[in-house]
Amino acid sequence: MNELAVKLSADVQEKVELIAMEKGVTPEDLISEMASEMVQQYDAYKRFLEMQERDKDKIDAALALLQRD
Repeated sequence: MNELAVKLSADVQEKVELIAMEKGVTPEDLISEMASEMVQQYDAYKRFLEMQERDKDKIDAALALLQRD
């Protein structure tokens, strides 16, 4: 596993430690989990944009059909 140093303000560090304690994990594990979730959300967003672009013509054609009188 790779290591990444992150600078946090004292307030944020305190809250991260509190949340980690409440969840029963280490602050490092909590931040790792959060980063993993962000990457998954970003990947899903990028897939959505790719699908949206790929199917744009289909959407436009469907909307044109709906707008016919």
